[in-house]
Amino acid sequence: MILVGDVGGTKTRLALYDSKKENMIRVEKKDFASAEYQGLESIINDFLSRRKITVSAACFGVPGPVTDGESSATNLPWFLSERNIAEQTVVKKVRLVNDLVALTSAVPHLCADELAILYEGKDMDPQAPRAVLAPGTGLGQAFLYFDGARYHVHASEGGHVDFAPNTDLEIKLLKYLQNKFGRVSYERVLCGPGLINIYEFLRDSGYAPEPPELRARLEQGHRAAVISTAGQAGEFEICVKALDMFVSILGAQAGNMVLTLLATGGVYLGGGIPPKIFKKLTDGAFLKSYFEKGRLRPLVEKTPVYIIKDDHAALLGAAYIARQL
Repeated sequence: MILVGDVGGTKTRLALYDSKKENMIRVEKKDFASAEYQGLESIINDFLSRRKITVSAACFGVPGPVTDGESSATNLPWFLSERNIAEQTVVKKVRLVNDLVALTSAVPHLCADELAILYEGKDMDPQAPRAVLAPGTGLGQAFLYFDGARYHVHASEGGHVDFAPNTDLEIKLLKYLQNKFGRVSYERVLCGPGLINIYEFLRDSGYAPEPPELRARLEQGHRAAVISTAGQAGEFEICVKALDMFVSILGAQAGNMVLTLLATGGVYLGGGIPPKIFKKLTDGAFLKSYFEKGRLRPLVEKTPVYIIKDDHAALLGAAYIARQL
């Protein structure tokens, strides 16, 4: 058995995979409330203590950069270390990777029914580099390339590069966020909190009013979910516009990744948000911004775009990494 995990600020998900066959088979999964544990080692021991199995190797995707087998988890007071895990649990072969590395490692192994085609592309080279763009709690990016025999995954902190506005309204958004945060990265816009930032900009700049009914919903529920749900349903002008801007900026950044990495093998939208706003992503606003690359538009037009529907993809990718240990 292979043990894998997807570590997050709110929850940590562990799973077991049977690695005997060519395709990995998930045999068990459990979610844990991260804040209830002192560290990942405690969760691993809790998970394995009730199971009579032998774990041959483990891989865990963590939110943040991993250096020399160590990482300080984002939004968690945990220090993560391959050495500590090996010493404090029964698992002796351990690998820590950035969570987007785990997700990206799954891309070559995803089945057709685990993907939704947003744009088919034209004359796509199946061996060209591929990019993953994943808006969720934050904005993750990574990419992979093929060496003629297998794929290699590269981590990236590209979600933290400078936000580049493309319209007069986006320029005003940038100035608003600069006054609030100083430097503005794409992650300030393209994630759950980023959607809230866009909404607050529209509200505070007087673009559209915040009706009392909407204010009540925002106070009672998850704010980003309220905004995106209302925006997709066509409720409240301010929510519709906030989601329009989010999707347009997401399309522009997806096109940027194609140009930056020559990722003509495809752009894969992962993370928690794209599957939830699938309807909005298909209305044309995303692709309009995706294609608008001036003289290099033909390069982007040949590149397909997919949505990763399987929310267990990061676990699958971690399993393939662990099998190589």
